[in-house]
Amino acid sequence: MPTSYPDFLKYYEGIKTSDYTVASIKQSFLSKVKIEKGQEWKDLEIALGLFTKDVFDVESFKDFYRDISSALKEYLTLAEENLPNLSPDDEIKFWEDLMFPEDYLHVKSRKKVFDIYSNKDKVTANIINFNYTNTLEHLLSSKKDAFNGYGDSSRSSHFWVRDIKHVHGKLNESDLLFGVNDLSQIENEDFCMDENFQDLIIKPKGNEELGTGVDTECASLISEADIFYIYGTSLGPTDKLWWDCILRRFMNSNAILLYFHYTSQKVKTDLLERDYIGIERDLRKLVMERIGIEGDIKSFRNRIFVARNADIFPIYPKRVIIV
Repeated sequence: MPTSYPDFLKYYEGIKTSDYTVASIKQSFLSKVKIEKGQEWKDLEIALGLFTKDVFDVESFKDFYRDISSALKEYLTLAEENLPNLSPDDEIKFWEDLMFPEDYLHVKSRKKVFDIYSNKDKVTANIINFNYTNTLEHLLSSKKDAFNGYGDSSRSSHFWVRDIKHVHGKLNESDLLFGVNDLSQIENEDFCMDENFQDLIIKPKGNEELGTGVDTECASLISEADIFYIYGTSLGPTDKLWWDCILRRFMNSNAILLYFHYTSQKVKTDLLERDYIGIERDLRKLVMERIGIEGDIKSFRNRIFVARNADIFPIYPKRVIIV
């Protein structure tokens, strides 16, 4: 789905904003945001916090925030409507990849180590979804069970997905929480005095004020988890709340972590298994830095597993949204 940071900003730039003040702020924001290939959503959220220093009136900024948030909702709705149809083979691949993502580890010996430490005889999985769309529910619709969540009792009874939690809101069902992690990421200190502004742009506070309880539920799930699979996120600071939760569980248990990292730079196909050792070392260091895990990298080799640009889950040709 074309839901990257540059994709959305191109859409936002192309739609008309009727309010003169909001349109002026919008143009100023777009002129300051550098659109580069490979940018992550976290960059746009960080940019919002930094941009507060360029707006002098908090009420005007709130109007701008509502405008960009509304555009985001419209854009994601269009993206979801353009979701390609799944073939039966795609559905099977998605489910099996969800059950055994460790199969995509680059080095065979690392998979054996993962198997030893993970003890996956029977798995109850919960998905904490940072995405706003219903894509996962769509992908798992054939596995829906009214009582157990998502599973396939005809093929396997050892793996069930109990629930999918949309920690930042769900498209067309709730507000989309879009912004920063805390006040330290707001450049304009005067804005921080406005609690209504905080409700809009600070994601954890928005969750708390909405009273859905999803943040508490997700924190509880993390505090009990034995295996963390992390896909499609850059471990950015605007979601520091959740990396801190994972850090506490990781450091106070024997939990293990498998992180799937994507980069626009292609990995050579003719590498030896020994070549991947260096790649894994660099990624393990990245994970430790972003989550805040302190200690020697080697000492966590059997608890932090990484894969770069793995061919996991069905892959579709890129689609273009035309408006």
